[in-house]
Amino acid sequence: MKTLHIFFIGLLSFLIINSCSVTEKSQESIKFSVQGGLSEGGIIENTDLTVVPNVKPAISSVDAYTGATSKDGFNVGVHLNKPFKYFEIESGLDYMYNAQKFTYADSGNMYIGIRDLSVSQLMIPLIVNYTILKKNAPENEVQLKLGYLAELNLISVSESGILPDYSINKFSHGVIFGVSAYVVKFNNGSKLGIFFEEYLGSQIYEDYYNQKSFEMPGSSFRRVGLKYRFR
Repeated sequence: MKTLHIFFIGLLSFLIINSCSVTEKSQESIKFSVQGGLSEGGIIENTDLTVVPNVKPAISSVDAYTGATSKDGFNVGVHLNKPFKYFEIESGLDYMYNAQKFTYADSGNMYIGIRDLSVSQLMIPLIVNYTILKKNAPENEVQLKLGYLAELNLISVSESGILPDYSINKFSHGVIFGVSAYVVKFNNGSKLGIFFEEYLGSQIYEDYYNQKSFEMPGSSFRRVGLKYRFR
């Protein structure tokens, strides 16, 4: 994962540096937009109990541990897009909220109970947008999106039962990709569109069943919604 992050940072840096060679005439003004919609995800848990010490789920009448049951959340954001000759650079500030639940039923380790997490995240994206279908749908600005996302995790926890200790990484980061398009253009030049994005990132939550040495723990989400761009 670290190698993938370094690759995308290098790719974005290369594109930004090379954009400086574009003439002023080919550059357009910065575009300002707001967006919002539904989201799902946040914390991704380890599901391989064979790597957890003293857990034998095969002989248990119930799962030793069930992780990250999540409810649909929401996301809102403000974004700035800077067009260049062949692509756009997009950044801004996003807020996302999801509620997640961890259930423990591990008599071998004496962990039995429920841990509820309210996951709030502030996010700063740095995305390269490449426009496709320029000839067939120029007004729709259909774009493929690929970039990097940094997260500040603000998580509140409520729990019941006997549960393992846990820790939260306040900062996480990863790769984001998706697609967007504008479907309505208004008389004043503003546009209304749709977007879909997926994200895969570093570990946020750690406990007995989600240790750093395990392969699976991380963070992930998908979100879909509407975006409105001012003229």
